[in-house]
Amino acid sequence: MQELYYKVVWPLGKLTYQPVTLKPRPTDLNSLTVGELSDYGFKAEVIFPLIRKLLKQRYPDIKFVEYTAFGNTHGAQEDEVISALPDKLQKCGCNIVISGVGG
Repeated sequence: MQELYYKVVWPLGKLTYQPVTLKPRPTDLNSLTVGELSDYGFKAEVIFPLIRKLLKQRYPDIKFVEYTAFGNTHGAQEDEVISALPDKLQKCGCNIVISGVGG
């Protein structure tokens, strides 16, 4: 019986970017400002107020910049919104963000 040979391709491919080391997550959210990012598709108007309320109970000195300040992160203006995010987050004093929530 003749042996079969197959070419094998690595399914992950080559990296096209340089990996970066992420900063450690904060252990205390008091005195931090949280930016909310939304794609307006998963009930942000319901979920973000609930998250704000629960986090405020646990961290009374936490601050929020609501998702409406940043625009739709997944829509017709997505490229412009995402491109403007670093400057907007900095101008708003955001230390961390919440993104990708939904129900």
